[in-house]
Amino acid sequence: MARDLAAVADLIRDYISPEGASRYYQITGITESDFTPIRPRKFEGSIFAIDGSNAAIFDLAAAKVNYIRTGYVVYRGTSWQRTEISNEIFVADQESYAQTFERDLKDIFGIAETFTLEETELDRLSTYFRELQEYTALFEALDKAQEGDLVLYDGEFAFWKEGPFKAVLDQIFERAENVGADLLGISKSSTFSWNAGLSRPFVQDTARIGSQVIPDRPWMIDLKDKNISPRPDSSWKGKIRVVKFHPQAGRAFRVDVPPLIDADRALSHAATYSSSAECLGYPHALFRAHREIRITDQESWLLRRALLDELGFRGVSEEQVRGFLDYHEFMEMRPGRML
Repeated sequence: MARDLAAVADLIRDYISPEGASRYYQITGITESDFTPIRPRKFEGSIFAIDGSNAAIFDLAAAKVNYIRTGYVVYRGTSWQRTEISNEIFVADQESYAQTFERDLKDIFGIAETFTLEETELDRLSTYFRELQEYTALFEALDKAQEGDLVLYDGEFAFWKEGPFKAVLDQIFERAENVGADLLGISKSSTFSWNAGLSRPFVQDTARIGSQVIPDRPWMIDLKDKNISPRPDSSWKGKIRVVKFHPQAGRAFRVDVPPLIDADRALSHAATYSSSAECLGYPHALFRAHREIRITDQESWLLRRALLDELGFRGVSEEQVRGFLDYHEFMEMRPGRML
C-alpha cells in the first residue's frame, strides 16, 4: 500500500507541477498572441445566473429517489434583485423514466417526442433530469430577460449539443437570439487536457501561462483548432474559450458561447462583475446562485424524514423500508441514525 501511495503521489506531483510554456505552446498549438485582453465594461442591463443541485434521498436499488432544486438569481449591477427557485422530487427508475422527461419536454418546450436514453446512460438518469430542470430555469430566465441583459449558465453547452436535449438547446439559443440577451455557459470544472507525456489539466495550465503573458488584465483565449482533448463535436457552431475574469484571481474558467452571441461584449460585461472579494475572478451572480440553490445535508435529512412520515401515514414502517434499501446503504447504518 505504501508503494502504491508513493506512486500515486508522484503522479499527482507531476500532474500539478508547472510545465514549461514552450512545451505547452508546441503541443497545444497555442501562441502568446492567442491570449487576448478583456476590457471590462459596465452595462445597464440585468444579470441572470442559473444553477442547480440534487441530492439522493433514498437508494432503493432498482430506483433512486432524488431531490432536485434549480433556479436563478437576478442582479442589477452589483445589487441583488430576486431569486427564483423550483424544487422537484424525481424517481430515477430505468423502466418508467421516459414519461417524466416527456411530460416536461412537452409542457415546457412543446417537444412531443419519445424520450429514450442509451443503456449506457441509464445510470445517469438523475443527472439528466437535473440538467433538464436547469434548462427549464434557463428558458424561464430568458423569458424574463430583455435586450442587452447578460444570462450566465453554470455548465457547458458544446458537449451536450448533440445529446438527448439537442432540441431543448436549440430553443434556448433561439430565445436568447430573439430576446437580444447575451448567454454564456461557465463551467466550474473542466476535463480538458493536453498531452505532455502525461495528460495535463489544460484550463489550469492555461490560467498560469496566460497570467504570465497578460499579468494585469482579464484575458481570454479561443480554443478553435487547438490541440486539446476532448475535441468538441463538429456540429457545435459556437465558441469555446478559456477566460480569466480578473487579473488577481487564481483561476480561469472554460466558457461556452452559443452561436450568434457577441462573445467579446458578453465576456467584457461578465468580467466587470467578477471582482467580489467573496469569489474573486468568478461572476458574483453565479456565486450567489450556487449558494442559494445548493441542497444542504440538513435539508436532505429533513426531506428524508418527511418522506418517512408520509410512508408511516400509509402504514409503511422504517423496518419495511430498510428491507428495500441498497445493501451498501444498509451496511453504513449506525445505531440511532435515521434508517
